[in-house]
Amino acid sequence: MPVTPRAPVPGIPELTGLRSSKPSWYAEYRQTAEDLSRAMTQLEHVARVLSATGQGADALCRAVVDATAGQLAVPWVVLALAEEALPLARPRLVGRGPGGARVAELAALPAEVGRPVAAALAAGEVEPWRADGGAVVVPLVVDGDPVGALVACGGAPRSADPADLSILRIVANQSAVALHADHLLARSEALRRQTERLYAEADQRARDLAERHEQLAEAEHRLDVAAQREAVDAERHRIARELHDSVAQHVLSAGMTIEWCRPEVAHHTEVHERLGHAKALTREAVERLRGAIHALSEHEHGLPGPALPGLLDRLPSVPGLAVAVRVEGRPRVLPPEAEHQLFRIATECLSNTARHAGATRATVRLGYRPGEVRLSVADDGTGDPETLRRLLRAAVRRGDGHHRGLRNIESRCRELGAGLRVTRARMGGVRVEVRLPFPSDPPAEETGD
Repeated sequence: MPVTPRAPVPGIPELTGLRSSKPSWYAEYRQTAEDLSRAMTQLEHVARVLSATGQGADALCRAVVDATAGQLAVPWVVLALAEEALPLARPRLVGRGPGGARVAELAALPAEVGRPVAAALAAGEVEPWRADGGAVVVPLVVDGDPVGALVACGGAPRSADPADLSILRIVANQSAVALHADHLLARSEALRRQTERLYAEADQRARDLAERHEQLAEAEHRLDVAAQREAVDAERHRIARELHDSVAQHVLSAGMTIEWCRPEVAHHTEVHERLGHAKALTREAVERLRGAIHALSEHEHGLPGPALPGLLDRLPSVPGLAVAVRVEGRPRVLPPEAEHQLFRIATECLSNTARHAGATRATVRLGYRPGEVRLSVADDGTGDPETLRRLLRAAVRRGDGHHRGLRNIESRCRELGAGLRVTRARMGGVRVEVRLPFPSDPPAEETGD
């Protein structure tokens, strides 16, 4: 019976497909296999780093540190930014120690790790290198400038060949790009917040200005109403004085004439009766005139006695300006024209204060002193007395409508024969003072009623 020959056992060439006549072919194969395995491991590290890109700079930097530790088999890997580089980027430092321990501050690193890290950050290089102590350093580069470093050190690291350094440069640059993007994002966010804050401030200032403008318009309206009221009061006083000094006196004279004529016509009964009726009519006319004069005077003054303190108490309120009225001395009765002119000067001063001085407080002071009456308006605004005096002189010289309010004040003082002074107020702003000479005890006026 024929014996079937056994199939030969396949050798290494048949199993691997490699044939070589060199005795060292198996060792070369093993080296090739190890290189392939390392390349696969490196690609896996790169893939992990790239997969962490979308999770933010912190996750990416941790992935880079872990990949470097696995690539070089070292206990310590630190990725850090230089002190002045990318100031808004976070994290500033990511460290991985033995057993995967995390470190976030340079001061927390051991001295043998902190020294090469500090040296790497201060070196300013853009190409990887191996330090004297064996640390592998890969700079983080943005736009050709070093901004930090990836440092692997400690223990006995495996020798880093060009392929390792290429992989480390790839992942280091990836982390640099992520940190740079984080810095730009933080800066744009800070600019956005600043823009929103500035816009809010501008909007608030616009509202404040609109409110202030509305308040000033209202104050101006109130001052105009007060001026109109003062004009109406002045006209009422003029009418009352005219009625008292002219019309009433003529009616009284007519009544006296009728009374003188009645005895002369006593024998004419009808004429005598008609003259008696005419006398009664003149008496009634005088009473009605006195009532009208009293009503006009009461409407003007409100209370008997000097009118000026009462007028000052009726000064219109100005929004944003606290006005205080002070009366010093014993009030005396002034000529109505003088009282109304002083009142108008006070309202004009307050109007100028509200419009131009930027004041919050004003004091109107009326002082009755021997031989004179003083009216002053002081504020705590930003006005300058010298500037105001210069404007006052210019307004008087030009007379063309510029600074009309100041010109009105000066002309009223001139008509009264009063002195006008502009000085620095104790409150900090401007003080306008009018001094009107006036006898302490004016002679009593004769009346026909």
